[in-house]
Amino acid sequence: MGGGWPGGPMGGGPYGGGGYPQSRGSSDEYDRLGDLVNPPHELRLTQKYDNDPEVAMIDDREHKRAFFTDGRKLEKSKDPAYEEIAAHWDGNKLVTEEKAAHNGKMSRTFEVSPDGKQLWETVRITDGKGNHPVTVRYTYDAVEKAQMIR
Repeated sequence: MGGGWPGGPMGGGPYGGGGYPQSRGSSDEYDRLGDLVNPPHELRLTQKYDNDPEVAMIDDREHKRAFFTDGRKLEKSKDPAYEEIAAHWDGNKLVTEEKAAHNGKMSRTFEVSPDGKQLWETVRITDGKGNHPVTVRYTYDAVEKAQMIR
């Protein structure tokens, strides 16, 4: 993955109406669920150099997520606008495995479309028993042609 990824949603996902889902989980879980219902309009993914183990993602709400692909010990942030997340490469796809509410699991996959004009984010969530999986895909249009380098 090289350069930045500014973009805006195109057929993105479930917008507006109804507010956030009800949750008894932590505020981090609540924020994460809120982002699924009301996703950012813009994302910028950057990697300082090829094979850099950190991929930074900043959204239009000034939330920053640092995806680390080298297995390092992650720091628990006290800043609600910053989060470190373990990730790995699956070919040209950046993939995360995260904890979700109620002992569930969430994974995200980021990939650039074959023509380089879109970024696809696919979010998969399952409950603690692996039942009722939910998959949501967001599509962001590139402001400039993007590429994934691996």
